[in-house]
Amino acid sequence: MRILYLDVDSLRPDHTTPYGYTRAITPNLERVARDAAVFTRCYCSDSPCLPSRAALTTMRFGIRNGVIGHHLHDGKLHDGTGGSHEMSPPLFGRHLDRNGTTTASISCFADRHRAFFFLGNFRESIRPSLSTGNDEDAGTVNRAAFRWLREHAQEENWFLHLNYWDPHTDYVMPPEWAARAAALGPPPGWPDEAAIAQHQAIYGPHSATDLHANRGGRTRVPATMPDQIRQRADFEKLINGYDGAIHYWDYHLGQLLDELARLGILDETAIIVSADHGESFGENGSYAEHGLANEPTHRIPLIVRWPGLTDRLPAERRRCDALLYHLDLGPSLCELLGLPMPAGWDGTSWAPFLRGEPIPHRSALVLGHGAHTYQRAVRTAHHLYIRTLHPGCFRAEPEQLFNVSEDPFLTRDLLEAEPERVAEMRETLAHWIKSRTGERSDPMQACLQQGPTLYSQPAAYMDWLRSVGRSRDADDLAARLQRCGIVLTSGKSPATA
Repeated sequence: MRILYLDVDSLRPDHTTPYGYTRAITPNLERVARDAAVFTRCYCSDSPCLPSRAALTTMRFGIRNGVIGHHLHDGKLHDGTGGSHEMSPPLFGRHLDRNGTTTASISCFADRHRAFFFLGNFRESIRPSLSTGNDEDAGTVNRAAFRWLREHAQEENWFLHLNYWDPHTDYVMPPEWAARAAALGPPPGWPDEAAIAQHQAIYGPHSATDLHANRGGRTRVPATMPDQIRQRADFEKLINGYDGAIHYWDYHLGQLLDELARLGILDETAIIVSADHGESFGENGSYAEHGLANEPTHRIPLIVRWPGLTDRLPAERRRCDALLYHLDLGPSLCELLGLPMPAGWDGTSWAPFLRGEPIPHRSALVLGHGAHTYQRAVRTAHHLYIRTLHPGCFRAEPEQLFNVSEDPFLTRDLLEAEPERVAEMRETLAHWIKSRTGERSDPMQACLQQGPTLYSQPAAYMDWLRSVGRSRDADDLAARLQRCGIVLTSGKSPATA
């Protein structure tokens, strides 16, 4: 089977037509979805970019593979070799390759995040540009993809990973695409002016006030992103930029589909569309960022078009609401391709759904974020419990509980209103951590002294807050760090009390 895996960074499912978005910015994704299964509750186990793709590469949770963040100790893979040359369990792509499926990737990800283990996942790795930022566009990726496809189109068994970055901040596509997206319908109604006003009290990188705190408070792309979110017009500019970037990517998806058709393999190629993580747009006070273990960051699209299976499903049998992890991909492809399932992978297969059969429903997922904050969350069918181990520089609450089904924007914290449910979800999280760590310690607890790296410098941020007259915010962050057992011993780094 020819398999094309489209990995679209920061693609939030509810900003696409297959997931009900009213702006028609993804007509080509809708083209794919017409003959596909759409999984409505798929979540990345770990966020953001590096932890998510490390989990997908190893098919293990970050708590087991060691990669919980983006830098230094947070980004170090526990390879499990035990001194041998082989990883155990095997990397996902290597397992496919050794069982007859040629694997290739077109992505700058490994270099961008110094995640060179990612290269071991593929027989062939191609960098579409020399970029180490996220500014190579979909056209650049497609040019490299078209060359690879023309060379390999007539081969029978391959897995090609294409990594698109356009929806990731900053929105550097040609700015006219934001205008095109805006012309396709009104933006989301939330956050309204009242919610945006409330968000002025929330500090931290990519908050409404400090949207570009890491760049002196100013955007580098004024055509598509505002400096701050002070009013509804600012939000609309931001969301038009995000939607424009998605619309731009979707246009190039259409070109990719047309190229497959020209090569005569469109109807014989499985197409899987997903993402590494989603994006917050006001939820928990975070804008255009993936820095929390919350619903908009962890929920991702999963659209699977598998010739001979999904095209035979009745339309009413093509949507699945089971709770899934993105690392269920490995077991699913093993089943679909008739390959042995390696011991030690953490996912389960959704392949039976493509055949019209039921799949088991998990009662809960456990999600982790370790780049901007240290957080873990428990997601059940209706509720989301979030626990903060380290707030980084963000005004994150120690614990929160939301009914996502009734409150999708996470505006009503039920922590005090539903103590029994909170206790149950605390127990679920504690049991999950204990069952996954074994002889190793929880990497978040082991690194709590240093805290999340690369993006998080609480002492320096508090110094800056005080320098601009925001001592109240600085004092609040210091108190939150203290409640997590963290005190600042110098002007630069935190230490555990």
